[in-house]
Amino acid sequence: MLTLTLLLLMTVAVAVLVVLVIYLVDRFNGLERETKQMLQNLQQPQPAKAAGPYAGLSGKALWDAVTGEAAEGLDELVIEGVRKRYRLLLGEHISFIFGEGVSDQSKGFDAVPSNTRMVRTPRTQVESWLPPESVEAIYRCGQGYARNDSAELPALRQRLDQVCAELQTLAGLEVLQPASSLLMPPQPDPAVPAAPAAAAAPAAQAPAS
Repeated sequence: MLTLTLLLLMTVAVAVLVVLVIYLVDRFNGLERETKQMLQNLQQPQPAKAAGPYAGLSGKALWDAVTGEAAEGLDELVIEGVRKRYRLLLGEHISFIFGEGVSDQSKGFDAVPSNTRMVRTPRTQVESWLPPESVEAIYRCGQGYARNDSAELPALRQRLDQVCAELQTLAGLEVLQPASSLLMPPQPDPAVPAAPAAAAAPAAQAPAS
């Protein structure tokens, strides 16, 4: 009877030990899998943190992001926020290029500006990049506007509106108004003489003596 009891106790003890070993092995394997996963996560490149109103982007990388090129580490929600603020940056850059054309024409210069420019906005300063062919087209429109040739102005306005609308469309922005309405207001026609000043009122009669 005693021998049978001891055998039962030994069987139970062995069973408990087997279950414990199986549990420990399974737990060890689980910890090993978790450790490997953590190491893999650490080795993978971490998403870039959005820095500033343009998510740390500038120059050609910023242009590529707003025009639909992949921006590594930035999701579409961040890009959409950048795109909303890009309108101001684009407008400042276009205005500068056009102004350079006007200024250079009045000075007798002809030097298309670089297609990159540091633009200061209310929140930051960032480099803007535009396609070179668009920069030259806007610059030439500025030169033509400075010449103030009434026969040339309609075509220049149409060209400026077309180029600026293309840039806004590429950047995913709605075209709110023609660029010429802001940059090319009507100028006085040099062929039309200015209206003469109003005639002076007749002098009051001297009182009778």
